[in-house]
Amino acid sequence: MNPIPKVPKELIDSLNKERCASFVGAGLSIGAGYPNWQQLLTILIDHAASQGIIGAEKQNELTDLVVAPNKWLMIAQELSDLYGRSQFQSEIGKIFEEKKANPTKVHRLMIKIPFQFILTTNYDQLIENAYVSKLHSIPKIFTHQDTADFADALWRQDFFILKAHGDLQKKTSIILTEKDYRTVVYAAPGYRALLSAIFTTKTILFLGVSLSDPEIQLLLRSLHDAFQGSGQYHYALISDEDFSATEAAHWRKNYNVHCIRYKPSHNHPELAQFLREIIKGLH
Repeated sequence: MNPIPKVPKELIDSLNKERCASFVGAGLSIGAGYPNWQQLLTILIDHAASQGIIGAEKQNELTDLVVAPNKWLMIAQELSDLYGRSQFQSEIGKIFEEKKANPTKVHRLMIKIPFQFILTTNYDQLIENAYVSKLHSIPKIFTHQDTADFADALWRQDFFILKAHGDLQKKTSIILTEKDYRTVVYAAPGYRALLSAIFTTKTILFLGVSLSDPEIQLLLRSLHDAFQGSGQYHYALISDEDFSATEAAHWRKNYNVHCIRYKPSHNHPELAQFLREIIKGLH
């Protein structure tokens, strides 16, 4: 397998025709120093113990469970119930606010690519901070709470960043549990319809995503019917350590997502190089 996979011609064509957007996953934020799922949950468990919300026995139990990715959503829901929703959202916000990370090389390359908009499950401000140097202002930011404004910007073809799982600047918009996400999606059919429209009319390039990421799984499952009914093809740059050939075939068959697999080296410099190859191929 080549360390830097070839950029699909169809992806370049979509970008040149301004019909492409990017889905940014947790990998880009982790690369900047923010915690991954396991680290975030561990911090929340420890904070709950230090505040007397849980005892030592419960702390040990949750800490033992957190090593298993298939337990993460259950642990997040348990912590949300123990903290109370409002305090849980505040605790997440504090964790990310305490880490003053800067946009990475990948973020700086990403802004050179003419994406129509950015969709992300990340809470942090790395993406908008990267775009400040290009736009000379903070781009429009929407969450699931801003359906009308999001729809208007999509109709006008304005550039924006949609934070599907919330924004640190609006802590009440932060969602982390499956219950939260299903409540947001199914209690807001207009929002779900807009997400469906995005994936059925635009080519999406997934960056920094992992099949083990519960947030990605939640979003894709909730939009499964939209993917099934769409002829639109999407692309995901994926480490072959994260995705087997069988898993890649699953994404292609169920979500119309073509996985561009690469063999990673330390800190995944292949991601930045792939973006450089995209930039070279543009008009």
